[in-house]
Amino acid sequence: MLDTKNFEKILYQDTKKAFKNIIQKYGNDLYVMGFYHTGSYSLLPIFNTLSDLKKVFEEEYGNDVSSFYMAKWNPEDYPTLEDYSKYFDETTLECQKLEDSIDLFQSDIEAMDNWHQWLTTMEKVLIQLDAEGIFSNDIEREKITLAILAYDEEESIQFKRIKRLNPPTVLAQIQTDFEAMITEREKCEQEALNAFN
Repeated sequence: MLDTKNFEKILYQDTKKAFKNIIQKYGNDLYVMGFYHTGSYSLLPIFNTLSDLKKVFEEEYGNDVSSFYMAKWNPEDYPTLEDYSKYFDETTLECQKLEDSIDLFQSDIEAMDNWHQWLTTMEKVLIQLDAEGIFSNDIEREKITLAILAYDEEESIQFKRIKRLNPPTVLAQIQTDFEAMITEREKCEQEALNAFN
């Protein structure tokens, strides 16, 4: 198991500072905040606004309704994806320390345990900040989805995590989004299977 105590402490401090600034700047235009796990042991703070979503949906997706959920939930389409990474320099150093501490010959099971521990630590930080009211000071909590979106991870897995991070009022607003994305993925996978049969 990884020793994530220091990582959790530093991530909490960096996130609190960055997210306070983000909330102060964007307020109720925000609809998602959290982390984007980019693979390996790295992460970026994520957030997006309804204004940026509208702009990206028009400019990048040509208002194609079938691509709306991709525009809404794909962190790589968030115009501000790396804008606040400067607040996470200490977190980045801790990430590197964690990665350096990993046994290169670990088993697949150990690797998966480390992956889940890493994601759980990020969850704990968001849950603690939420309990302290950071996502309800000067903004309406029920309009913000807390999320940890991991690179190349199925939407069903992401949604399970989102359910743990958000109150029912938030989940009621986004459940249709994730159900549609899950259904679309299953449809594509079935079509791919059928093509080989």
